[in-house]
Formats: sequence, C-alpha cells, structure tokens
Amino acid sequence: MAVPRASAETGFAEYTELDVIEVTAGVPTPGDPRLQAANISVLTGEELRRRERSTLGETLQELPGVDSITAGNQVGKPVIRGLSGYQVQVLSNGMSVDYQQYGARHPPNIDPFLAERIEVVRGASSLLYGSGALGGAIDVQGPAFDFSGDGTLQTSADTLLVYHSNNDQWDAGLKARANNDILSLYTGLIRRSAGDLDTPDAATAPGSGDPTDPKFTGRLPHTDFDQANAQFGMGLMTGIGEFDVRISQWNDENNYLLPTGKGIGLWLRNDEVQVSGDLPLASGWTLNPTLSWQNNLRRANSEGRTREQGYDGTVHLEFDLYQARLEAMHDALGPFDGGTLGMEYAHKTQYSRGTTVLAPGGEVSNLAFFLFESKDMGPLTLQTGLRHDWHSVTADASKTSGDLGFPGRVTHDYSVLSGSLGAVYRLTDRLALAGNLARGFRAPSLFELYADGVHGGVAAIQQGNPDLDAEKSLNLDLGLRWQSPRLRASATLYRNSISDYIYLQDTGEARGNLPVFVYQQDDALLTGLELEAHWDLTDRLELSGALELVRGTNDRTDEDLPLLPADSLRLAATYRFDDRGPIREPYLTLKVRHNASKDAAPGEPFAQFDDMPFGTASTDAYTLMDLEAGIALRAFGNRLARLDLTVSNLFDTEYRDFLDTYKGYTLSPGRDIRLSLNVPFGG
Repeated sequence: MAVPRASAETGFAEYTELDVIEVTAGVPTPGDPRLQAANISVLTGEELRRRERSTLGETLQELPGVDSITAGNQVGKPVIRGLSGYQVQVLSNGMSVDYQQYGARHPPNIDPFLAERIEVVRGASSLLYGSGALGGAIDVQGPAFDFSGDGTLQTSADTLLVYHSNNDQWDAGLKARANNDILSLYTGLIRRSAGDLDTPDAATAPGSGDPTDPKFTGRLPHTDFDQANAQFGMGLMTGIGEFDVRISQWNDENNYLLPTGKGIGLWLRNDEVQVSGDLPLASGWTLNPTLSWQNNLRRANSEGRTREQGYDGTVHLEFDLYQARLEAMHDALGPFDGGTLGMEYAHKTQYSRGTTVLAPGGEVSNLAFFLFESKDMGPLTLQTGLRHDWHSVTADASKTSGDLGFPGRVTHDYSVLSGSLGAVYRLTDRLALAGNLARGFRAPSLFELYADGVHGGVAAIQQGNPDLDAEKSLNLDLGLRWQSPRLRASATLYRNSISDYIYLQDTGEARGNLPVFVYQQDDALLTGLELEAHWDLTDRLELSGALELVRGTNDRTDEDLPLLPADSLRLAATYRFDDRGPIREPYLTLKVRHNASKDAAPGEPFAQFDDMPFGTASTDAYTLMDLEAGIALRAFGNRLARLDLTVSNLFDTEYRDFLDTYKGYTLSPGRDIRLSLNVPFGG
C-alpha cells in the first residue's frame, strides 16, 4: 500500500511504499488481495480501529457488498451480496463458528474490539469452508503471536473508553501482550453496557391515524443490553515450529422490544478453545493443524418477560461443536507454484431443553477433503481447487424436551462436490482483471428441517420442512481493479445462481394471533454490481465512494428474495490538518449515505407489517449525514493516543432502514454522538 506525505513544492501528495497487506482467507496461499481471483477485503490496523463498533455487521457495513441486519443498534448480523444467516460462514481464526444463526436477530457471538484483523470473502467460498459459505465467508482473527529475535521481553497494552449518547452506552476495554523469543502472550477484555434506544420524536400511528406511521417513537423501552467479552492466547516457539492456544468467551444479555410494546429477555454465551500449530517441514511444506471446541448457549423468555425478571425456561438451546482441521501448504509442486491440501472433520451435538421446541436437539457432522492450487504464467495467475463434503444432520427426540412429532432419530445425509476456477490478469502494473467461477453448497440446518414453535424474538411461529434438499450455487465474479499511488478503485459484477434456495415464507395463517412461517425452497438468482474508489487528491484531502446494487429473484414466483438490502451509495471526504504542538494527525470527515426505497417481498419475514394498522415492512428512500473528527497525542512510549468524535445521523433524520428488524413498529436510531479514547502503553 502507499501512504501520503506532503510535498513542499507542489502541495500534492508524494508516496512512500509500504508492505502490501496479505490475505489468508479464501486463497490457496497468503498473498495480495488485489491479485486473488476471489473478491476479498481486509480490515486491520488503523482502518479496523476506526471502523470497529459493538457488532460485527456494523463494523463491516461500509465495505462494498456487505450490509447488516439490525434491531436498532443491536444484532449486527452481516449480509454479503443479499445472503445472510446460514448462507454466510463466520470464522474465528479460520475455524467455522455457529451462533444459532437461523434467527434474523441472532448476532455473531464475536466482539470486533478483540480482533486484530478481519477478512471478508465475497461469493461462494465452500471450497475452503464447506457448508455455510454459500454466499461468502468472514474470518475474524485474533492477535498474531510475536516473538522477539534477541530474547528480550517486550510488552504493550491498549485501552479503550467509548460513550454513545443515543442509548447512554459505555464501553471499556483493555488489550495487553508480552513476549520474548520463546513465549508470546496476549489478553483482552471489554465491557459494554447500554440503555434504551432513542429514535426521533415523530408522529405515531395511534395518534395520527396514519397506518404507515410507527407505533412507537422517542425513547424505546426494552432495547437495552449488557456484554462482557474476553480472550486469552499463548504461543510457544519450539525447535519444530510454533504451537498456539486461544481461549475466548462472549456474554450478552439483552431485551428486545416486541410489537405489543412488551419486552422479551435473552441470555447468550459462547465459549471457544483453539489449539493450533505452524510446523515447517522440508521441501517447502508447512503443516497447520487446528483443534477447536465451541460451546454455545441461547436462553430466551416468553413474550412480556424481560431479562430483569429472570429466566423463565422458555427457550434453552445448547450445543458443543468439535472440529479438527489440517492444512498442508506447499511451494512449487508439479505444475503448481503453491497451494493448500487439507481435510477437516466437525461434529456438533445440540440439546433443546426449553418448554418451547423452537429448534430440536440432534447432531450434525461433516467430513471434507480439499485442495486449492495456484499457477503463475507471466501476467496471468490461475487458481483452482476441488472439495468433497459428506454432511449428516440428525434430529434426535431424546435430545429434545418437547415433541418432535416422531420418536427416536431421523437422519439426512448429503454428499456434495464443490470447487472453483479463477484467474487474475495484470493488464498493467496498476490495472488487473479478475474472474472467478465457484461452486458452493449448503446443507439445511436442524432448525430449517424441524423447527416448530413460537420464536418470541420476532413474534412469529416458525416451522421446519424435513423434505428440504441441500442448496447448491454457481457463482461468477468479474472484476476490474486499479491501484496507483493516488487512486485505488474496483468494479465488480457478479451472478449467483442457487438451486433449491431455502427461505422462510409467511403462510398467511395465524395461530394465537401470531403469523405462521414455514421453510420452503425454490431456485433463485442473485446479481449485483459493486463500485468502490479512494482518491487521495492531495496530501490533505481524500475522497471516497461506494455503490452497491443487488437483485435477487425467486425463479418460480418471479418475486424478490427475502431480506435483500436496498441499493445504496456512500460518499466521504476526509481532510487532514497540519500537526500543531502536541496535537498530531488531526482530521475531519464528512460522510453521506443514501439508501433507495425498497418494497418487502410478499411473505418475507416482517412483511406482515405492511398490512398492520401501524408501521411498514417496505421502506422509503433516505439520506443520512455523519461527521467524524479526531486527533492523536503522544502517549506512553512511542505510540499515539487517539481521541475520536463521531456524530451519526447528524440531523436526527426520521428513517427506517430496510434491514432494521424494528422497522415494522418504530424508526431506526436517531442522532448518536460517539466519543472514543484509545490510549496505548509500551510498544
């Protein structure tokens, strides 16, 4: 990459070349993301620090092709090119994680503050990550283990303090690390505590008589949350290679506001342990074995019982997920210049102990073998690979407290071949043309097959479909990428054809005043366009913009697919001022975001609010402005402390985002003033 410095003669930027950021997710071997067949973004360093928010979706949502499903300022569930939930694989240090993602309001159980880098792969990524990566993958990576070359002890720490005015939210975090030439340690923890969400004080349907007005505005009850998240890591350098242990825990308890005005309390916990190795061998081979364990617990109350009233036993879902993955990376081998051979095995055991059988107990297992290779031929790079998965899903009445409708066990087996073929052609030193054809798949989940109960968090009854087949996709990407000292830009067209696309559909029936949704499947087609540009006009002024268009159609009904993002345009201008005395790197950024209007697809989740006496599922176009400013100050050691101010929704605009699941009965968040202070020590 290149960074600007001032030229005294011209006033324009001169550039110093730095090491190019390497990408590790979705590629045969680590390399420059611009020169990969797949479309990949990497957030790390200062860019990740400035974008980091409470949720994964909000942290990533300014990337082209990435959106976020929200509930006000909660959830932050990533959407990649119109796909989400079980169709986008979230990873922790390269290992798949499950977070009961069947629910639209179920957030990834990962805190972005504890990440050192996040890599986003757009498009089918089943070749490396199997079922669940039909639409893409997001790898959230913890700190790398550093070792000092001379044996001296090196230590550093970072502290974070954040305040949000909208919901009176306080975040306080600490990250620390220490290492010598043999041992490397890191730890991190963060506490987040938020009150109720505030929306603009607009007219409400009960007062105005207008059925499109929201039911609630202003301060919204039952929208508070508390989190306490932590991680620890230890790396050991030995004579045969590096061995690492990572331990993390994520805890969240929150309330959701329901259309009745009542609240519902939830308690979420996720524990992970990973043991991995990096073992160089002779002849250019490196072995990377990883073992992981994940325990995930979701508890939820019945309607009207908030978290302050304690847990009532309605929903209790818990699983243990064990995984083993072995990657063998090689240099030149036969006709290839580098690549990866691998295998992985996963086994998940789930128990459903609540009084409501929202999701059944059972087991899920997967065995896979894969290879991914790369070949350079002058300006042309070819990347290709194959993978075979044997996937099994078993519903087990003995692991379910309620009635599944059958005794014993029922097993569904899937055997699927996936792969990809891609190329990058460097037209010039600055311009590259990339294309990628990838085959993806996704087996239906336990929930999609056998759900049967009230999903209190979305005020609906949801039912599974045991006749579902595996989804299969054929994804084609074509991209043009430009990189010069002043301008970085890309344009991408994609087409993702999915056979047996699985979706949740409103049946039009009601039970106990709640709509009944059932899982169905049809063939579907997603197409889209992504444009992005960053222009360093001078050493002080940077302009950027991103355009995202996505279309998704059910082949049988010719209707839109559910939960697609609205078309969006983002523009930003950043001005960097001169240093003055102790003040370093002062900047001011103005951002404008425009989202087009969008109609809800018939029968999609939350579409029922188009026919209610209040609220809406279809949303109008809106334009928001955000303001950011910040300075750096000399801190302890050679690093800089940073003070940043962000004003979101600067003019307190009334709007409803299409992917905000509160849109049916309230507005999206009003103005928020965020003040953050990062203070480093040592390093």
